Amino acid sequence: MSDIDVDLRSGVPQASAVKPQTGRVGELSFAISLILVGAILLGLFLSIMKLNAGTFIYTMDDPYITLAVSDQIRHGNYGVNPGIHAAASSSILFPALLALGSGTSVHPYLALILSCMALFATLAIVWRFLLYLRLGEDTFGQVVLAVSVLFLAVCMNLIGVVFTGAEHSLHIVATAACIYGLAIFLDEGRMPAWLPAVIVIAPLLRYEGLSLSIAAVLLIAWRGCWRTAAGCFALIVLFAGGFSLFLVSMGLPPLPSSVLTKSAVVSNGMNGAGLELLKTIGLNLLRMTFDRAGFPMLVIGVAAAVQCIRELPARPWRWTSHGLMALALACLIGGHAVAGRMVWFDDRYEDYALLGTAMMGIYLARERIRGMLSNRSQRLIYCCAIAVLLPVICWRYIWTTWRIPVAANNVYEQQFQMHRFIDEFYRGPVAVNDLGLVSYHNPNFVLDLGGLASEKARALRMENANADAYDELVESSGVHLVIIYDEFFKGQIPASWVKVASMDLSHERVSVAMKEVQFYATDVVTANKLRGELKLFRVSLPQGVKLTIYGDADSI
Repeated sequence: MSDIDVDLRSGVPQASAVKPQTGRVGELSFAISLILVGAILLGLFLSIMKLNAGTFIYTMDDPYITLAVSDQIRHGNYGVNPGIHAAASSSILFPALLALGSGTSVHPYLALILSCMALFATLAIVWRFLLYLRLGEDTFGQVVLAVSVLFLAVCMNLIGVVFTGAEHSLHIVATAACIYGLAIFLDEGRMPAWLPAVIVIAPLLRYEGLSLSIAAVLLIAWRGCWRTAAGCFALIVLFAGGFSLFLVSMGLPPLPSSVLTKSAVVSNGMNGAGLELLKTIGLNLLRMTFDRAGFPMLVIGVAAAVQCIRELPARPWRWTSHGLMALALACLIGGHAVAGRMVWFDDRYEDYALLGTAMMGIYLARERIRGMLSNRSQRLIYCCAIAVLLPVICWRYIWTTWRIPVAANNVYEQQFQMHRFIDEFYRGPVAVNDLGLVSYHNPNFVLDLGGLASEKARALRMENANADAYDELVESSGVHLVIIYDEFFKGQIPASWVKVASMDLSHERVSVAMKEVQFYATDVVTANKLRGELKLFRVSLPQGVKLTIYGDADSI
């Protein structure tokens, strides 16, 4: 007999099944919250279109890497450039999903569409989760829950991450579904049929999903569902391990280059750098400690670990639902503290952990929250206090959402214009440190000096190689134009390269790494050719974008 949808025979008294219920007020208030979220999305989308002269651009360059990879998947290659293998995307599953729209007019917008769908699915799951915990027992409670859903969307960057165009929104909805499913499983002694699928899918969307998925597997096994736990674990190993073998078979490292480049913990771990690995983990913890949102997460994680330790003397099958959910929470926060990221350009890396911490924290504190909401004389005061405290803690994410149009405009004025120059004027191979938009729908070869799509370039970055090594790499690749940030390659730019131009943004820098990007020619002949092409290009630039051409009388 399957252990799906059956009562657990653990000998532990289980709570009776509770079906989420809501009246017309609750349904209406939740619908209004969704409408407000939709209005915010629409307003941000229209603002982006207005700033970018009718062109929609994501708030960072990275989604265009995944879009380029998905294009290559459609043509039978895994990489960015035709015929060259590369693992430039951090997600196992997301490029394959985007490949379904490759070759169609909807392809550039597919990541946005999927992210919007994931956002509304996340909010629906959170709403059902809060109702399941019986936190909205009357009209006031239902309105509070609906407002809470809206607050979570804004304060935890769930809206902002939609416009990054990456796989994070899908990972967030998988995290929310996993926690909701675990709550039902722990409380009622039955497992929703969809929970195992969510547990397996989460790490395929983002490797960070491993911490919660492994915790979920442990919880399921702890409560006696060994076959389901073993099946989930086997599928995770099969898909993740199979993908690593797939990469190795193409002569690539077992993990995507983007993961190795952006995660010092993973990179040092693979290289066996023991002391350096410990230093990196310590630095991650230190950054999280001094972060306004990260510090409360760490405190909650420690509290969850204490709850687990308190239940250690009990036999595994006698652990309470609170103790097991605390274990999952400790794993989630611990995994992010050790190998995750905080305070990046667009604050997208920690959003899943923020929402997961909030959901599991609410689960663990549900009796206290219920008591607060039932106290008619003081519940309004409690709600107002939380409504003030949450934005204070999460102010950075609110500010990130507010600046989405300018962030998208940064990418439009820099990487999109670089793409235009290569595709419409230069029409030749190029080396860059921002791979995405330059490579997407570009028939010319693109050498990624950032190391996401070039293992040779990644090795040079890891070794902090000298100028001669970069000169040799660029020359051997048949590239004569290099568009990079000077600040990224201090002391590594060959003396033989000629700085031909610099391009500066018209607005404040929000999402791009540097406000100004430089154009280099590897030889004098190319430099002279570039100056002529750049003159024509300069006329077509958006108003306010400044292109300075060096060694030319008309450079100002």
